[in-house]
Formats: sequence, structure tokens, C-alpha cells
Amino acid sequence: MHRTLTVTAIAAFALSGCGDQAATPKTADEVIAEAGELEQPQPGQYETKVELLAFEVPGLPPEQAEKMKSMMGGISGKSSSYCLTPEEAKKGFEESVRKMSQGQGGLDCKFVEFEVDGGTLAAEMTCAGPQGLTSTMTLAGSATSNSTSMTMDVRQKAAMIPGGEMRMKMKMDSKRVGDCA
Repeated sequence: MHRTLTVTAIAAFALSGCGDQAATPKTADEVIAEAGELEQPQPGQYETKVELLAFEVPGLPPEQAEKMKSMMGGISGKSSSYCLTPEEAKKGFEESVRKMSQGQGGLDCKFVEFEVDGGTLAAEMTCAGPQGLTSTMTLAGSATSNSTSMTMDVRQKAAMIPGGEMRMKMKMDSKRVGDCA
């Protein structure tokens, strides 16, 4: 379960980089405290499915945009499986939140928003990266002790992108399917 947030963030950043600087970002401790309000995940075997809902690069010619969209669409409908150990489950979402706020590959990431209300989550993260790369990722969904469902919107801006911008929307669902093998 806590890997779902990590997988979500890693997928977004691996596919898109990261964004605009926030005026008043939340501290890692504030975000971890909010994440602590989510149910602790149950240990076990989990399956995660990804669906690409939208992918746009407005500056690309239509045929190139379609080719890129079909390449990105290759992640859609794919599923992956992982084992969440009892030790990992005890940590809840704290480790995932720490990894997300640390960024990757030279990215400086900050949470602008991270709100938990019962089993629902709303978050916005901005990152700045090399060569003027910026992006914003919003995450909305729900988490229970044995499943998560998250929709993620990513907007990336950089001079190297044709037209200067790329937008992507994905849905990731993860559910416990049994005990670890």
C-alpha cells in the first residue's frame, strides 16, 4: 500500500520530471502527520493496475503526438505485483512520503497540499529540475487498509518539450490479493 504512493510518484517523475516552486510548501513532518491519518496497510501480496487516461503534447505535430501517446499507452492496462511485508506495513505511508518529497534525478520537490479526510487523499506536489524543467503533479484518491485508488494529473513545462508543455493523466488502482508467496 505505501508503495502505491511511491509507485505513483516514481511513475509520474520517471515519465515527466517535476515542477513550479510553491510559495508556502508543507514540511515533510506536516505531510507525514497527515499521511498518518490514513489506515495502516495490511501486509500481503498486492496487485497494481495503471490506466493512461490522457496524454497531450500540444506543440507536437498530430502524427508525432499520436505516436508518443501510443508509446505512453503501453503502460495502460499493465499490472504489477509486490509483497508488502509486516515491517513495511507498520511504517504506513511515512517512508513513501519521505521518498516523494526528496525527489529524484536532481529534482527539488515540495508538497503544496497534502490533505487526508477519512480514507480520501488530495495532494499537490511541485518540482523544479535541471535545464528549467518544471512540473506539477496532483493526486486524488482513496486508501483503505487493503486497497488504494489514485488519479494523478501531471503537467510538465520545459524548453526541450515541443510547444513547451506536456500533460498526462493516469489512474492507478492497487489491491491486496492475498498473502505473500
